[in-house]
Amino acid sequence: MAKKKPTLVFNPSSLTFEQKKISLKERLAYGAMILSGVLVFGFFMVMLSHKIFPSPKESELKKHINILQKEYRKMEQHLNMVNTDLNTLRRRDENLYRVIYQRDPISDDIWKVAETDSTKYRFREISNLEIIAEIASKLKVIRSKMKIQAKSYNEIARLVAKKDEMLNSIPSIQPVDNKDLTRIASGFGWRIHPIYRIPKMHAGVDFSAPTGTPIHASGDGIVESSKYSRGYGNEIVINHGYGYKTRYAHLSKFEVRAGTAVKRGQKIGRIGSTGASVGPHLHYEVEYLNTKVDPALFFYNDLNTNQYEQLINITNAGGKAFD
Repeated sequence: MAKKKPTLVFNPSSLTFEQKKISLKERLAYGAMILSGVLVFGFFMVMLSHKIFPSPKESELKKHINILQKEYRKMEQHLNMVNTDLNTLRRRDENLYRVIYQRDPISDDIWKVAETDSTKYRFREISNLEIIAEIASKLKVIRSKMKIQAKSYNEIARLVAKKDEMLNSIPSIQPVDNKDLTRIASGFGWRIHPIYRIPKMHAGVDFSAPTGTPIHASGDGIVESSKYSRGYGNEIVINHGYGYKTRYAHLSKFEVRAGTAVKRGQKIGRIGSTGASVGPHLHYEVEYLNTKVDPALFFYNDLNTNQYEQLINITNAGGKAFD
């Protein structure tokens, strides 16, 4: 191997070529440059090797991250399904309010507030968690919707209880035992008055029965009055609420007083012939919103379909008027 020739430089002072002398500073700078190059090259080689050939720990972390991402996506899908179910419940909720309870459902403005309450969460310590932030926001919205829906169901429960109370209050049974439908003497409509012998509106239904026959309340309510009236004789008026009242006239005996709370089917008096009457019977009236209506239309709770149609035909046929 040939020996490297020394580097010669021209010396203008001696006009001769001399061997170049390299200073320690230059040697150090040259060495530092070579070392830097080696380090940079080594760094890129290490990075490249890690990229192409990750360590076992890195491989395990990547697998874990992939699993977490899949689970987050599944969670997001479940949240979307829950949100869809909530919207379905909302639509059913609106139908309950409108169709059954005749009430306005929850305002759309309230639902909009819940749907827009989706401020994204900030994760300062950890980066690249957009998926978690979206899920957290959706969870917040769903929680808001569930609170509103829970409040709505509490209101529905209150309305259900009130609806049951109303259904129990509506006069819907015959006030005397009349399963064979033989006790109806006269129905609702124009009749010749048996005493005055003139056409007169008969605003109720007459039930003929022996004196002392029990009379029952046709619905829940409060006894508004229990007294003698000139035309009706001994009469009881029950206020059922919700616009309904019933009158039971010509009684021989009172079983309840004014202010008494009564239940459907409870005995309130006995049949007689007091007042303007030509024989023992019960004159029964139903009033709705201060207007007298045909009581026979309400005799549906203790009769089947055929019996109800038969009863309507009997009351429409006229019959003998007792008052």
